[in-house]
Amino acid sequence: MPLIAAANLRKTYRLGRVDVPVLRGVEISVEPGEFVAILGASGSGKSTLLHLLGALDRPDRGDPAPSIRYRDEELVGRSASTLDQYRTTQVGFVFQFYHLLPELTTLENVLLGAMIAQGRLRFTASRAEHVRHATNLLERVGLGHRLRHRPTELSGGERQRAALARALMNAPPLVLADEPTGNLDRVTGAKILDLFSEMHRQGQTIVVVTHDEATAERAQRVLRLVDGQMVKA
Repeated sequence: MPLIAAANLRKTYRLGRVDVPVLRGVEISVEPGEFVAILGASGSGKSTLLHLLGALDRPDRGDPAPSIRYRDEELVGRSASTLDQYRTTQVGFVFQFYHLLPELTTLENVLLGAMIAQGRLRFTASRAEHVRHATNLLERVGLGHRLRHRPTELSGGERQRAALARALMNAPPLVLADEPTGNLDRVTGAKILDLFSEMHRQGQTIVVVTHDEATAERAQRVLRLVDGQMVKA
């Protein structure tokens, strides 16, 4: 059974008086433990697709009806609270622009995921355990010496590694990464991809969207998004 599978995904944006179709009936299926890259040109709808899979956005209605099934449970049409729970416990997001909170330390940024998932009272009751886990994650990505630094004191590569540790904080079965090397130089980007490869070897399911052929080649399987539809690369 796929970990996540989607069909008939459509998304159109309104720009002024013009409707701009981005996704035109996309279908995708990802098995547990797969490392899948979705390759496409800038503006092809890659990020839109990732946001739909991660329940950050909703697909357009239509006939046939859109479907996003996670572990055989339909997500389309579910309540906001159900989708919140899905996002916080089942999915880890890695964004191109990091989205670290500048007023928090690196460690606090990683801990934030656990706080959101559990609520302040439950989080506080087991804070020491969460701190140990977050510290281990940051050490795993090579940031054990940067726990008390704020994002403005980190390099681009360090910020992306911190964002990756944050994505893993709640041990999500699925990691969705949006151009994770897009703001990094080639050498630093390769180190980030090495971390993804290590995660994949350990059984993590990963979906990466990218416009870069070299990044896509690091994946186990590559799909290409063309004219709003998915094709094999």
